Amino acid sequence: MVGGYTPDKVALRRAIGLGLDAKNTINYAYAGLGTLSQGPTMPNTTAYLPSFKSEFSDYDPARARALLDLYGYVDRDGDGWRDMPDGSPLLLKVSTTPVARDRKIAEVLTKNMTAIGIRVQSLPAQWPENLKAARAGKLQMWSLGLLAAAPDSSGSYARFDSRQIGGQNLARVRLPAFDALYDRLQVLPDGPERTAAFREAERLAVAYMPYKFTLNRLSLDMAQPQLVGYRRAVFWQDWWQYVDIDNSLRKAR
Repeated sequence: MVGGYTPDKVALRRAIGLGLDAKNTINYAYAGLGTLSQGPTMPNTTAYLPSFKSEFSDYDPARARALLDLYGYVDRDGDGWRDMPDGSPLLLKVSTTPVARDRKIAEVLTKNMTAIGIRVQSLPAQWPENLKAARAGKLQMWSLGLLAAAPDSSGSYARFDSRQIGGQNLARVRLPAFDALYDRLQVLPDGPERTAAFREAERLAVAYMPYKFTLNRLSLDMAQPQLVGYRRAVFWQDWWQYVDIDNSLRKAR
């Protein structure tokens, strides 16, 4: 339904991306704790460019409708919903989990897709079940996140490497140009040539859009005054070995 590399399939994915109001998702599902994502290169990693702007952050339902019209995704049977170019039903089957935040994410997506004439069916299941189905190629669409475990930016691009289909590459992307870029990123030293390779990888990511990158999450921490040494780690979650309690700083009861 949403896979493939022909112009009409690429247009469908890009229309879905343009029709999704990521800012609304951030405000509604994440209580405003996020910034618009511009692609797979994650903040605080080596190739991240704060000034970089891409289509990933665009919300433009008019452009989405125009793309769908241009490539034949129109209502052919008069039921109010767009159909595939061959006349078969266009139905996005979106997997989700039965938790509050994911329900809100699905709610925004359904509302946005309805506005551009695309019907959505939400399929709630437990997270491990969705992961198993995604790795087996039996899941059409899903929303989930990822973390950078190291300062290097290349980890995010494992999701485009065809040799990692069934693993990190949940979208099952298979593009020789991406495989070649991923291999170059593993061997090039940091510098202008490697940075240029990241920019080319970002260009392919937005051109084919097998993933819709939505937001970079923000976190808020609260600590008692007697907690000493706490600082959220940028690339991993370990922090407890660096902290202590100073009772002299504890507030009087």
